[in-house]
Amino acid sequence: MQFRVESFETVTSTNDLIKRAIEEGKPEGLAVRGLRQTAGYGRQGRAWESPIGGMYQSFLLRPEVPPAQLPTLSLLVGLAVRRAVAVLVPELEDRVQVKWPNDIVVAEAPASLDEAASAAGEGSACGEGPSPLCDAALGDDSRPRRPFHKLCGISTEMHARALCVGVGVNVARPADAASVPTGKNVPIYLDELGFCEGPVEDRINAVADALCDQLAIAYPLWCEQGFGPFQAEFDGCSALSGRFVRMEDLSGNVLAAGTVTRVAPDGRLVLRTPEGVEVFASSGEAHIR
Repeated sequence: MQFRVESFETVTSTNDLIKRAIEEGKPEGLAVRGLRQTAGYGRQGRAWESPIGGMYQSFLLRPEVPPAQLPTLSLLVGLAVRRAVAVLVPELEDRVQVKWPNDIVVAEAPASLDEAASAAGEGSACGEGPSPLCDAALGDDSRPRRPFHKLCGISTEMHARALCVGVGVNVARPADAASVPTGKNVPIYLDELGFCEGPVEDRINAVADALCDQLAIAYPLWCEQGFGPFQAEFDGCSALSGRFVRMEDLSGNVLAAGTVTRVAPDGRLVLRTPEGVEVFASSGEAHIR
């Protein structure tokens, strides 16, 4: 499989263009990129402007698979993103993790690495100001310690009997970005992790190309064999494995709680309760205790 790439300077959102292509009956395999988005959106329909610095790319897919298989597609795309990052920045392979169901995160660096960077006066891997990941790992009291920081978000929407898959990767911190947020989804950028050579547009395209390459390999196999061939890989790089989590709905109601043991072949998250009972979570947001 090979994706047909269409690139734009500015778009409302790459998802909008894919949905329009779906309505026009275009075949699967279209990938749309935008350097800027004026009306990007994410969880719960929240909208924002997306400046240059992120990789914004959406895909048109028409998989002929059983409906029960579709929830695993976002997990597959997450693995493709992780593979792409590992190709471009091999030293991050052990730190880039998938967070069920649709995020890619970067685990804290070992303290010794951060201390070495601090001693050299390098707050970020590019030497351009402080890195939120390094500050948290070094125990900066101004921010709570977190096990990982968000690198990428994925959305998967059914539209007119086809799928629109949107991917946003933090490649370079925008020059006019606000101060590091203190919410639970603190971002990290690839330029803070060593991927900072060359113009930012070239780096964004390199990430987008690498993702297309990896998804072109994984998607046909997923269509033919389901998520089974990828299950062990997902469990091996899962950010939630071994952690006690509460699964909550949008209103904050607890749906399930327990220690994450694995992901099921159908994409559900498997938790073991304190009583030793396995429960399966198919929806909700995981809050780590």
